[in-house]
Amino acid sequence: MRKALELVILAAALLPGVNLAQAQSGARDAGYLYLSPVPGAPYVSAQTRYVLVRFADVLPSDVTNLTTSFIMVTGTNSGPHSGATHVASDGRTVIFQMSSDFDPHELVTVALTPSVRPGAGGSVKPYQYQFMISGPMPGPLLLKALGAPASPAFLRETAGNVRGDGASAISKSANAAQIMPNGVSVPSDFPEAVITVSNNPSPGYLFLRNYGQGSVFLYAMILDNDGSPVWYDRAGGKYLAVQKNGLITIMRDVFDGYDQNFNYVRSYWPVNGYQTDGHELKVLEDGSYLILGNRDETVDMSRYVSGGVTNATVTETVIQQFTAADELIFQWRAWDHYDVRDVLGGENVTSDFTFSHMNALNIDDDGHILVSSRELSEVTKINRDTGEIIWRLGGNNSSFGFPDDPLNGFSFQHDISALGNGRYMVFDNGYPRSPPVSRAVEYQLDLTNMTATMVWQFRDTPDKFTATQGNAQRLPTGSTLINFVQPEYPKVIEVNTNGVKQFEMNLVPNMEHYRVFRFPWKGVVSVPYLIAEPQADNVALIFNKFGDTNVAYYRIYGGTSPQPTTLLATSTTTLKHLTDLENGRLYYFRVTAVNGQNVESGYSNEENLTVNVIKPGQNMVVNGDFSQGTNSWTWTVGGSASAAWEITNGACFVHIISAGTLLSDIQLLQAGLYLSQGSEYVLEFDAWAAARRLVEARLGQNQSPWTMYKIASPLLTPSRQHFTYPFVMQNATDLNARLMFNLGASSIDVYLDNVSLFKVAPGDFNRDGAVNFIDLSVFTSQWLQQGSGITADLDGDGKVDFKDFGVFGADWSGQ
Repeated sequence: MRKALELVILAAALLPGVNLAQAQSGARDAGYLYLSPVPGAPYVSAQTRYVLVRFADVLPSDVTNLTTSFIMVTGTNSGPHSGATHVASDGRTVIFQMSSDFDPHELVTVALTPSVRPGAGGSVKPYQYQFMISGPMPGPLLLKALGAPASPAFLRETAGNVRGDGASAISKSANAAQIMPNGVSVPSDFPEAVITVSNNPSPGYLFLRNYGQGSVFLYAMILDNDGSPVWYDRAGGKYLAVQKNGLITIMRDVFDGYDQNFNYVRSYWPVNGYQTDGHELKVLEDGSYLILGNRDETVDMSRYVSGGVTNATVTETVIQQFTAADELIFQWRAWDHYDVRDVLGGENVTSDFTFSHMNALNIDDDGHILVSSRELSEVTKINRDTGEIIWRLGGNNSSFGFPDDPLNGFSFQHDISALGNGRYMVFDNGYPRSPPVSRAVEYQLDLTNMTATMVWQFRDTPDKFTATQGNAQRLPTGSTLINFVQPEYPKVIEVNTNGVKQFEMNLVPNMEHYRVFRFPWKGVVSVPYLIAEPQADNVALIFNKFGDTNVAYYRIYGGTSPQPTTLLATSTTTLKHLTDLENGRLYYFRVTAVNGQNVESGYSNEENLTVNVIKPGQNMVVNGDFSQGTNSWTWTVGGSASAAWEITNGACFVHIISAGTLLSDIQLLQAGLYLSQGSEYVLEFDAWAAARRLVEARLGQNQSPWTMYKIASPLLTPSRQHFTYPFVMQNATDLNARLMFNLGASSIDVYLDNVSLFKVAPGDFNRDGAVNFIDLSVFTSQWLQQGSGITADLDGDGKVDFKDFGVFGADWSGQ
């Protein structure tokens, strides 16, 4: 009976937010300032390898058995856990690092038996406590006895990928690789900065990273106030920031840290079974750091709320603090300090949800921790020494009222900033406020009267709603940088203290940006950064030695083997188009930079691609004569249509059984066609049908928004006809265009053959794919019709006249 009672008491202690403080008070009475895992902790990861101890009144050096018998850890299933004990470099946190994992669903006992040196300045007593490894929780009857609500009401968040106006992110076809006004070259898919306000913005560069829908590459980038990049990286990352110790960090799978010259220094990630949560990393001046982690836990939510799912997936979030030597010295889990039933409108705790969706960290003036928890609509201040909550701002358990805020506080916020002297700023997402509106808002806290007075806010005109993400940064100038995230909104809005815009910028194609910052940067990378990009008629090499103003020229090395050392070309600019390469071969490229003193840098990263330069007159359609059967073509039948296709007498035969309702219900298509903006092309094909009918040929994008470049609707007859459609590519360059033949909406069979798409060479007036004698006749005819004819001073005599015709003829005959 006594044993059963002890288990019930333990179960009560394991309830998040229910008497947990009481469960930990015994540790304080015994002289322990901080313990992790905390006494009574539920759902502790089986991969937990660290037990942390801080004393209230004695120093670790006062405990004589610290590294021998002070800490004993035993699992009910896994038994005793061996490990090593040492004092962290902070001089006060004792770390017991275990060598093995726990078993799932077991109870773990930690026995602390210190031997204190005589004459120590304080005392600490033996203490024993327990925590549960992903174990079962108490049933509904015990919950009811402890005061759990019978039927809480929750709203399911639909804001994870929802936009206030229902629009969606879009991408556009690639532009050509180009050199920006500041001399930095960019590839064809690099986002374009569109600046709509520039009125004496603050100094520094803009640090941001785009992401979203479509196949557009993602870039981490640093832009100047003209929107030109001074550094970028195609590998992207969730966001990049400059930390207080000067490192630049980029979130990918973990946080990678670089010096100001973008030399890799180190990486950051959590421990104890947690994955890196990309929301936040804060590295402090001394190199110590705080990071967010998360892990999924299967929880029987019916033990907490009426109607709860018995196998809900709860994504728990945690704060971990490390020394510069990567020693874990502090852990603060949502399960230990928040009540899961306080999760607000964005999650439905009867099913899968995130608890508590920590999304931002900061350090207050006094060194204690600030954490933003989105699903609680709360900013919590945490004692960095003890783990105790100092105050709670916002949400169901707010320590403060909001007497002067017309919106009565923030909701589902991001990006907590400590501004000093009791002032704090958040990016207030405003979900599920009605009507929804997002803003940057600043409060002055009164710790005597426990009020949060709104002293500043910025709401754009018209109001904007950013359901998720976003940030606001107070700049040294006193201005505020604000990111409204969504594809159609500006990614950078800088306003002064009066809310007047000093800068406004968006990026095209419109994509999302989790966070945007303004920081100084004076780095110089050690080697160039190279991107190799196939173009319709060349290979474009884009290379930059970012930050280096002493580059005289670049050397381009290439070949058909890795690590090429053959010099192919040099360039005084950061962009080079190569045309004299063998088609169909895999080439490797590297670039170096040579400075004004003729000193050559190391090699850039190596890039490779298979050369597929399309020459004027060359058919871009693969297997256009169907001599290879059905190879390289894609056949689709949709709607109510039914049809089959085969190769008959060297031509494509489409037998239509049921026509469907739309031309597009029956399609034959091929993608991978190169179309350059401003170039002239000719689409040709032979086609005929069993009887008179219309078909449709379309050239367009192979992805959303499916822009069409050329549409032809020939009328077919039983006689074989040759159709020719010249056109100029007016849209941005597309390296993956698609040709479609739409053959539905009619039950009449169709034949296709000799499909061709080629680029017209300059001087190919006949548009037959080659410059030849026929073109001279065409040109002469055009010249006679136009009177003056020649439009260029070909003989260099300073005027355009009849004599230029003779020069043209000589030039032509020489070719």
